[in-house]
Amino acid sequence: MERNSARAELKRQNTIKRIVLACSVVIVVVLAGIGTTKLTHHFDNGSAQVSQTVKTNKKKQQTNELSLVMVGDNLIHMPLISDAQEEDGSLNFDGLYAEMASYFQAADLSVIVQETILGGKSLGYSGYPLFNSPQEVGDAVANAGFDIVLSATNHALDKGEKGIVNTLEFWKKHPGVTVLGLNHSQEDYDAVKYIEKNGIKLAVLNYTDSTNGISPPKSKEYLVNKVNRDKIEKDLHTAEENADFTVVFMHWGTEYRFSADDGQKDLAHFMTERGADLIMGSHPHVVEPAEWIETENGGKALVFYSLGNYVSRQKEAANLVGAMGKVKICSNEERGTYIDSASVMPTVTHYNANSREFRVYPLKDYTDELAEKHGVAQYDGKVSVDRFKKVFDDVFGDCTAVTVEN
Repeated sequence: MERNSARAELKRQNTIKRIVLACSVVIVVVLAGIGTTKLTHHFDNGSAQVSQTVKTNKKKQQTNELSLVMVGDNLIHMPLISDAQEEDGSLNFDGLYAEMASYFQAADLSVIVQETILGGKSLGYSGYPLFNSPQEVGDAVANAGFDIVLSATNHALDKGEKGIVNTLEFWKKHPGVTVLGLNHSQEDYDAVKYIEKNGIKLAVLNYTDSTNGISPPKSKEYLVNKVNRDKIEKDLHTAEENADFTVVFMHWGTEYRFSADDGQKDLAHFMTERGADLIMGSHPHVVEPAEWIETENGGKALVFYSLGNYVSRQKEAANLVGAMGKVKICSNEERGTYIDSASVMPTVTHYNANSREFRVYPLKDYTDELAEKHGVAQYDGKVSVDRFKKVFDDVFGDCTAVTVEN
C-alpha cells in the first residue's frame, strides 16, 4: 500500500532519520546506565550484552504502529439538549458516548466531527438551521477520549465570529484535545498542525466546502478553513516536507447521497496528487463508501467519503446509521510510513418515542428489543436491526478497500 514516488522516498528518509535518532537515544541511555566497574568486569560479554540490548531495542523500534479511529457528525439538535438536562438544571452529555467510549479510548488517536458550534449559553442554544450548542457537549467529547475535534463544517459560522471565538476559548479547558478547522488569527490559519505519536509524525488538515452562504467578517476569512485549492496545495506541500504521513479531514459532498459526487472525487484526486495519504469525510448525514485512489504521479490514498452522523435527532432511519472508520498506520525503514490495515464498523443512534434516551451503539450490540422502542418509527416506519444493517450493507457490501466489521 506504500507510495512509489519521490514524495514517498522523502517520507521514507524522514522515517529513517526518526528511527536512527530513537536508536541513538536508546544507545546513550543503555551506556549511561552501565557503571565503570560493571563495564570492565563484563567487557567481553558486556559488549555483546550492550549490542544485544541495542539490537533488541532496534527490533522494537523497527515498525512503529499507530491506530486512528474516526466517527462522523456530532449533530446536536434541540431534543439532545433537553435530554441532557439533569435535575439540578446542569447539562450532561456523557451518555451520548458511553456505549462507544471503549473504542475511542483504545485507539491511539480518536477523531469526531463537531458539526455544531459550541458558542455556549450566552449566545442562546439553538438547533436547525442556525445551530448553537452547549459547551458541555465538548466536555463530554473530551471525557469520552477524543483527541482530535474537527470544526470546519457548514455550520461553523452559524453564530458568526463570536460563536467561533467562544468555541476556541472553551477548548482551552482541554489542552489535550487538538481542534482543527477554526482559527484565532491569520497566523493560525497559515500553520499546519502536527501530532506525533508512537514515533510517527502526522500532519492533520481540516476543510469545509461550505458555510451555508454565511461569510466571515471582512479581513477575517481566516476564521474557518474553507476549501481553497491554493491553500490546500500549500498546506499539503508543507506537510510533505515535515511529516511522515498526512491525513486530510473533509466536510464535503451532497447531503443524503449514498455515493461520492463528482466534486468529492475530483478534490480527492487533487489532494492525493499533492501528498494526502488518508482522507476521511463527513457532511452528507449518511454513509458513503471508501476506496483507494492512485494518481498518475504515484500518489496513493485511502478515502472514506462519508462516515455519516455520529449522533442526531434526524427522522429517517438512514440518517441514524453511521460508521466508525479505523486505520492502522505503520512506519519502518524499509517501507516508510504506510496504511497497514483499514476497517469500518456500523453504528446506530437510538432515541425513544419522546425523543429522549439518546445513545449511540455499535450496530453489532444493538437489539431488536431496542429497535421496537425507537422513536424514529413515528416518522419513518418500524425499524429493526436488519433494516439498519441493510442501510450500511447497501453502501459497504461490495466495498473491497476496507474490512467491514459487523
